[in-house]
Amino acid sequence: MDFRMFEMREPDRAQRRDAILDAATAILREKGYRDTTMLDVARQVSASKETLYAWFGNKSGLFQAVIRRNANTVRTVLVSHLDGNAPIEEALDDVGRALASLLLGDGAVAINRAAISEARSEPVLARILIETGREATLPFFVRYLERCRERGLLDFDDPREAAETFLGLLLGDKQVRRLLGALDTPEVEEIEAMAKQAAARFLRLYG
Repeated sequence: MDFRMFEMREPDRAQRRDAILDAATAILREKGYRDTTMLDVARQVSASKETLYAWFGNKSGLFQAVIRRNANTVRTVLVSHLDGNAPIEEALDDVGRALASLLLGDGAVAINRAAISEARSEPVLARILIETGREATLPFFVRYLERCRERGLLDFDDPREAAETFLGLLLGDKQVRRLLGALDTPEVEEIEAMAKQAAARFLRLYG
């Protein structure tokens, strides 16, 4: 076991952990969940397999960590706007960009495919994906929308319904089409356009 990984300073340890999760995601995209091994990931990052088991427990634990990290990316954007005073259209643009980049990105698509294909043998993946993804992130967006309503910026009856509407305006059927391989990874410019369009349409409905 590489004991140096346990002696790292926290910033170095976090950087190393991110490198491992990046490698795991890349191999998942290439091989699929069933054919990805802890040894594959260890070799990719020049670590011992024992170290990966010590950090993540097993392959399921490793990919649960990938899922949680992805969810935290969007949650960080949402939390930054909860107590901020950025113009609402700018905030919705930010949220839309973060959500679309994550949900339509190669990593998220690979993870979702894995959760679906292994629903019987590894149901924990789907459960973690739901619990740490949509169900953990959406309440932050709902709270942001409620705060905007309190400030007189939005008008709606059900904040969760409004949040779901924004997601529908942003993604449409693109996430399903990505999962089916019928849609390529969107370019940065496409993501920007999707976010701006969703924000504008949302404000026409509820502004």
